[in-house]
Amino acid sequence: MLTFQSPPRISEAEFTQVLQRGTSAGVSPVAPMAAECYQIIVGYGLDPAVALGFFAHESQFGTTGVTTAAKNWGNVRTAYDPSRADGTVTSASGHGQFVKFRTWQDGLRDWCERILNRYIGERGLTTVEAAIPVYAPAADNNDEQAYIDHVNRLVVRWQAEDPQPTAQPGGDPMTQLKDALLSAAFSAVGATYHPEWAFHQYAMQEAQAGRFLGSPLGESRRVSVNGQDYAVQVFALDTLYTPIASPESSTDWSDVRRLSALLKS
Repeated sequence: MLTFQSPPRISEAEFTQVLQRGTSAGVSPVAPMAAECYQIIVGYGLDPAVALGFFAHESQFGTTGVTTAAKNWGNVRTAYDPSRADGTVTSASGHGQFVKFRTWQDGLRDWCERILNRYIGERGLTTVEAAIPVYAPAADNNDEQAYIDHVNRLVVRWQAEDPQPTAQPGGDPMTQLKDALLSAAFSAVGATYHPEWAFHQYAMQEAQAGRFLGSPLGESRRVSVNGQDYAVQVFALDTLYTPIASPESSTDWSDVRRLSALLKS
């Protein structure tokens, strides 16, 4: 089963290469902002390879169909967050109207929130196999199994050709045990442990120094205050946050701050 929530199955380099390579229809219009899009997906705790698989199946990476004008990552008809919508676009085939977004980044964020909240959070559809019959049902003239198989094949292909594998097998037994227990602790509250994430690295460093944050209480999320966006994750004993730069690719993810320090100031 191919899960939406996972440590990245492909590296940022592979993600970028796929978009730059594009298809016979041309280079993906998202290629210039590939690094930012990769970080957006990872920031939501979703796997970039799966998100890229949906993008490939729906619009050949934004090079064909209504998506080219709508900047609509998943070819969805309505926005999960209506404030991101910028009108609608009618498909050339006459199969209806699709929501238009102002930027590719907005379209991607909306897709991530739709998957994370509406599919995983509300319905428990944690895998591609479980979600596709709802996301692209046969009743709408979709071939559900073909969609599932296509995304799975693409992810396997990209993993095989990745010049920078994201995970290395092996390691000492105690490290493996630590990671397994941390993964179980995060999973118990519906979150995913990402050892390569700045938040989770910081939490481990603080624990080693005796300054425990406690168990996570959920996935990381984003909040916006006075026009400034922040990545946030809540733990039992404190909350971590990082200011997100504009453009997002310039964000210093090592700048992890604690809510407790903000309260003291």
